[in-house]
Amino acid sequence: MSAWPWRAGLALALILWAHDALARAPRERLGLTVTELAGGRAYLAPGPGRGVRIEKEVQIGRRRYRVLSFTAKRVVVELAGRRLARGDRGFVWASPEEVKTFATRPKPPSARAFEGKWREPVRPAETQTTKYVPLGAPKDSRRHRAALVLDHALTQPLSGDTPAIARTRLRALLHAELTRALAVDADAVVERWHADDLDTRRGGASRPLISVRQLELSYRGERLQAAVGRLRYAATTIGMLDGARASARVGESFGIAAFGGVAPDPLDTSPSAETSRFGAELLYAGELARAPLRASLTAQGSRFSGQLDERRLTAIAESYPAFGRIGGRAELSAFDRDNPWNARPLELTALGGDVSFRVDSLRFGVAVDARRPERSYWLAAALPSGYFCTPAVVAGSTTRESCTGGDLRTMGLVTAAWEGEYWTLDAGASAVSTRRASAEQASAFVNLRRRDLFGGVLRFDAGASASSGSLIDSAALNVGIGAGLLEDTIDASVYYRPSVLRYEANAGTLFEHGAGARLWWALSGSVDASVAGDVVTSEDVDVVFVQGALAWRPRF
Repeated sequence: MSAWPWRAGLALALILWAHDALARAPRERLGLTVTELAGGRAYLAPGPGRGVRIEKEVQIGRRRYRVLSFTAKRVVVELAGRRLARGDRGFVWASPEEVKTFATRPKPPSARAFEGKWREPVRPAETQTTKYVPLGAPKDSRRHRAALVLDHALTQPLSGDTPAIARTRLRALLHAELTRALAVDADAVVERWHADDLDTRRGGASRPLISVRQLELSYRGERLQAAVGRLRYAATTIGMLDGARASARVGESFGIAAFGGVAPDPLDTSPSAETSRFGAELLYAGELARAPLRASLTAQGSRFSGQLDERRLTAIAESYPAFGRIGGRAELSAFDRDNPWNARPLELTALGGDVSFRVDSLRFGVAVDARRPERSYWLAAALPSGYFCTPAVVAGSTTRESCTGGDLRTMGLVTAAWEGEYWTLDAGASAVSTRRASAEQASAFVNLRRRDLFGGVLRFDAGASASSGSLIDSAALNVGIGAGLLEDTIDASVYYRPSVLRYEANAGTLFEHGAGARLWWALSGSVDASVAGDVVTSEDVDVVFVQGALAWRPRF
């Protein structure tokens, strides 16, 4: 048998082995040491280093362990149920590997290759529109709150023989939560007037030394609420009442309430049992078309001198859609057929509405209102004859029955404002007309405020106004400058206001000059003080007004 077949096979094997040996880079034995054991894996160091490739298995002792991953500093192998200990040694075969560097990578394109391919940068604020969200009235969630406010006001004529008149007032407010559900609220004022001729001035009955505006004990449960004492508000549309109020939630959005008691004296707010007042209220707080909505319907009645007096039904609603606010009010009153004001037995005594909305930086507002005087036997006994009605011209008659009836006051108001980053421009116009009486008034105004001048310290105000009415016509300019200092703990401002006046009873024109200054200072987190002074000079009167206040709001 010829030997060439096996010699040919051996030669082929040698050639393949040589090719494989030449194709592979020279191997190097890399020693490893177990440094950590966790989660069925062993971590060995040192790693192969950058530019080195290792085989798929590491040999430790007589066993081989599969390589899960490796880095330039560490090699991770799978234990597969076997045990190793820190410090165990092993090895793996490693070989060099080509590493890509900046020298071997393709040359990046030049900056000119990107010309015309990038969009102009746009700041997010230039494309985003902030949604206006009305926050409503701020609420103080503290359990206990108190405030003491001392203020003094002086009116000093500089011409004529009228003496000066001044008022000193100390007001105290308190809200204290005795328990989670029980609370006490109080608001009282001590007031003293000073004037040489105070005894001869009219209105002495309306200048009491002490007046209490609120003194009530309230219970606020999750479903039931009640209050007793001098209530600041008997209902949404009714003021002070010495009595009680109770309310209950019905479902998630509705509530019902009832109230009753006696009305304080209308002049000095002292306790009085002459008039009793009672009524009920239906409340709603929910959403309409995804906008918050609050509404109330109040039925009220009263008795005075043994007879039924006030009978009113009042409805109020206000909604806050995304664009602003919508509000409305209506009141229906009933009167005796032989009432002294010549009012119809059933009258719509109030009707009004308002709308305000925003469009980006623009704000607009419109309000209309029509109402008749508030008429009752209770007020007629406390106020002069004809105080809230137009008296009929009846020779020799001084009784309260001399009213023409049909009194109606209508009002319209339009406002607009444009708000920039550092300035605000606002303007408005209003008109008031009264039926059965000569009491018309129309006015317009425009104001400009520029903020953050000279490093954010100063602000500048300028404006103009004009009005024309049944008694007086006027036109005025106003310029002022203000500053916030010491991180806005101090605010100071001054103004000058020239104006032109013309009384309907006098064909002449009067020039009036007004100037003033204001200063507010937050002395601490709980104490602040303010002082204001104004001087008005004209051909008919020269007068100085000065007012100062000191407020302390202790923290509990």
